[in-house]
Amino acid sequence: MKSFIKYGILGALLGFAWTLVGYILGNETQEKLKWLSMLIMIVIVVFCFRAVINEEKKANEGFISFGRAFGMAFKTGLVMAVCSAVFTYLYFNFINPEYMDFAIQKAQEQMQTQGLSDEQIDMSMKMQAKFMTPAVMTIFAFVSSVIIYVIVALIMGAILKKENPNEMN
Repeated sequence: MKSFIKYGILGALLGFAWTLVGYILGNETQEKLKWLSMLIMIVIVVFCFRAVINEEKKANEGFISFGRAFGMAFKTGLVMAVCSAVFTYLYFNFINPEYMDFAIQKAQEQMQTQGLSDEQIDMSMKMQAKFMTPAVMTIFAFVSSVIIYVIVALIMGAILKKENPNEMN
């Protein structure tokens, strides 16, 4: 199995496991714990990207170009994003379908706190209801994950690259 597939699946499984732990503990309904969850997800991504880059580096006598490091991390992220999209769909459809109602209610409360009129809130709620479906949430999760993974892969590629001096001009 290619290393980017191995670490992509591992990262997705770790992320999904953490999501399930968070669901059981009620993390998604508590603002303070959302930051902890985000930090743990970042650690998972960095761990998997670093592992795949280091594995590739070892296979190439300790050297890896920026492009190769970025490519390996990005492909790992792409596998993670595809797997996570499947998990996201399953999560919102079967494991925690009531989350959509919770998110809509939370948004409504925030708008009321901001002092929006009932008419503005109703219009906004109708619009949000169109986007708060498992399918749309899955697409959004996939696209946003890919964007984040590109940024992290660029940073990790720049940090972990080690050009081979024998291959330079």
